Order: sequence, then C-alpha cells, then structure tokens
Amino acid sequence: MNFDEEIERRGDGSEKWNRYPADVLPMWIADMDFRAPQPIVDALVEKARFGIYGYQIYDELPALLADWLREKYHCEAQPEWIVPVHALVPALAQAASVRQGGVLIPVPTYMGILSAPVKTGRRATHAALKNTNESYEMDFAEMRLKADSGTETLMLCNPQNPVGRVYRHEELLEASRLANEKNLLVISDEVHSELIYEGEHIPFWTVDDYARENSITLMGPGKTCNIAGLPFGFAVIPNEAIRAAFKKAAYAISESGVMHATAAKIAYSPACTEWKRALIAYLKGNRDFLEAGLKNISSKIRFPHLEGTYLQWVDFGEVLENQNAGKWLLLNAKIAANDGNMFYGGDTHGRYDAYVRLNFAAPRSRLACALERIGNALPH
Repeated sequence: MNFDEEIERRGDGSEKWNRYPADVLPMWIADMDFRAPQPIVDALVEKARFGIYGYQIYDELPALLADWLREKYHCEAQPEWIVPVHALVPALAQAASVRQGGVLIPVPTYMGILSAPVKTGRRATHAALKNTNESYEMDFAEMRLKADSGTETLMLCNPQNPVGRVYRHEELLEASRLANEKNLLVISDEVHSELIYEGEHIPFWTVDDYARENSITLMGPGKTCNIAGLPFGFAVIPNEAIRAAFKKAAYAISESGVMHATAAKIAYSPACTEWKRALIAYLKGNRDFLEAGLKNISSKIRFPHLEGTYLQWVDFGEVLENQNAGKWLLLNAKIAANDGNMFYGGDTHGRYDAYVRLNFAAPRSRLACALERIGNALPH
C-alpha cells in the first residue's frame, strides 16, 4: 500500500480528472487518488476470469454486514435489519419516500441529501448549522423552529460532509429527542463512518430507543475503499414497518451487480483491516499537512478542524474580499474545488461563495502542489 504513488488517471474515464483541462488540479468530487485495497482487486480479477456474470444470490450479505457492525461499533445489529441497496444516493431517495411530509435538513450538507426530498416531491426545509469559531454543530433551537406540523423526516449526515464533524453521543441524543418531540423519521447518511480521525462514530440507530425504532441508517464501502464506481450500500432499519416501506420504495431499483457485491464482501472482511488502518493514518497526516499549509499561507483563511471525511471546508472570504472562491481558485490557482453554494441548495444568491470544499485524498505531493498554487496566486 503506497499512498504516495502518483497514479495517472486522465484518459481512464475518471470524472474527477477528465472534467477539467490538463493544467487543473482536481480537488472536488469525493473519490480518492489511491488504488483500492489489493484483496478487493484480487477478488474482482478472480470473478472476472470466471467469465459468467449472471443473476446472483446475496443472502449471505446481511449476516456478514451485521457481524461487521457488531465488531466495529460494539452495537446490536441483526441480519434482518439490513437491506442491501444498489447505491447510497438512490437509497437516500428511497428513504425520503417513506414519509409523505416535509423534510428538515441541517446545512451545509452534500448534494445527495439536498436533492433527495426535492426529486421525490417532498418539501425541503433547511436549518443552518451553528458556526462558532470554525466549529460547527447542530442548532437545535432553529431545527425545532423549522420543524413545523408538516415536517415528517429529518435527514442527517454523520460524519458531516462538508464540515467534517463527527457528532458526539449527546448531540445525536438531542437530535433523537427533537425527532421524538416532532414525530420525525430520521435518515442518517453515514457513508464516511470509517474515516474518523478524532472522536468515534456512533451509528444513529444505537443512540436510544426512539432512534432504533424511527430511523434509517445508510452506510457503504465506496468512500473508505475507493470503490464508488462499484456502487453498493446498505440500510440498517430495525423497525419492521419502516423497513417494509423502504423496500417498497425500491421496487424498480435493481440490486447491485456481480462485481459490486464481490467488492463489498471483501471490503467488510478482515482482509482489508490493515489497509484501512494505513489509509486513516495517511489521511490524518494529509489533513494536518493541509491545515498547517493553509495557516502558513494566511491566518485569514478559515476552516474547521476536521474530525472525519477527507473533505476540507475552507472559507476564503477574508482574503478574497467577496469574490467567488471556487471560480477564483480555478482561474488563478488552476485548482478545481466544490463551490460552497451547492452545499446550501444552490439558490443562495452567492451568500456562501466564499467557501469551497477541497478533497485531500491524494498523494501528499499533490497537496504540496495545491498549497504552492494557492500561496502564489493569493494577493500579498
């Protein structure tokens, strides 16, 4: 496992590397520039050589996933609670369809969550996270205010994308209490749950009795093992009635393909444990390198201290003076980043365009290149 290896991805169909001209360094879409764990590669090669890719039975997956959840998070997890899904974004749409009423979403958050209620015909209401000295947390007062009588669902992201928070138990407990008060179903997107640098990940259904009986928790191996192009995920739904409604909403969505399921089974096996440990150590080093580098460039560049994910939320407002940071980085530093507005639903009239999201899951040499470009381009 050599995370310092620079792998040429242009020309292989990579969305990340082929969207922009060759002189642009892509730090936008959330996939990593590292090879997947070798055991996954080996399993895929073996399956490819077999030569028959017909319909598959996935009956063993729920038990395998339940075992992994119990070992990883020391929590109750039963095979019957687990519903494999084709991918996480379609699963968000499935989950948003379980209740008919409005959906409450703390923002900023990533586009899959923001679009799920809208695309399924639900009313979406946004409640801004509190930002205190670049530390973000849920604003429960605002969430209670925004959760009106027509609201039936709360959608969370933990670890939070893009601000990198790993929510503590007391925060998740308060979210469950709010949901209980307002009779809300909670959908918790936890696709980055293995990418933790500080704190510990707490699956939402484990928080309390209400959370267990009134939630849909979504996980998957795509971000951790860099197999987003082999989409696979699973929902943990302890409540039988909610589980049945979730399955009903997916009647037209196909199951994961042969290669997808093959990769997922290895991703949740002990074969990938050491690779994951090495990945977390390397990414944590990248986080520290990027934070130190940005501070060295200018004390006016603001960002939260990232606790999880490999996506750094950065505020260039004080150094760029009301310019669109994403456009500025692309034009002046030749870096492609995600514009902050999209994490608030897009229709924000430029209020958040001082922010960008930077993907640092790359060899450290590329981060050094990015920091050099930013430092050289910023006005002095």
